[in-house]
Amino acid sequence: MSSKKSEITLRLVGKESAQTLSAIHEKCFPHYWDNEAFNDFFSVEHTYALIAEAGEVVGMVVYRLNFEQADIITIAVLPQFRRKGIARSLMAKTLEDMKWRGVEKLFLDVEEGNQPAISLYESLGFSHDRRRRQYYRQSDGTCTDALVMSKKFS
Repeated sequence: MSSKKSEITLRLVGKESAQTLSAIHEKCFPHYWDNEAFNDFFSVEHTYALIAEAGEVVGMVVYRLNFEQADIITIAVLPQFRRKGIARSLMAKTLEDMKWRGVEKLFLDVEEGNQPAISLYESLGFSHDRRRRQYYRQSDGTCTDALVMSKKFS
């Protein structure tokens, strides 16, 4: 998988990469999950993570399977590497894995104002299900809504 500027490599990781995942999350979100939170995610069976590398770790996705359903727990790409197809590559590999594992429906939350992410998810076949009011806390203390989106696999 390559972007226009550099080769992107995707690699499946686990609990041993909690610190790396937390570092990416911290650089991407005002209220980030720490190393302990990522360790906790991996304490639940069928939790997986992919990292994207382009000479360094530039993005990640964490997802969990629960029988025929699955959830994207988080996806993040470092700000300076956005708009290069990395999130699309992470999602494509995640969707491929879910289809292979027999997932029938995938859910994710996205911040209401995050139009690049919403457009990506819509282009991958996700639809809008509902809204979670005041779900995301901003650095100034205010909260924004989350859109719950889902994708059915045929």
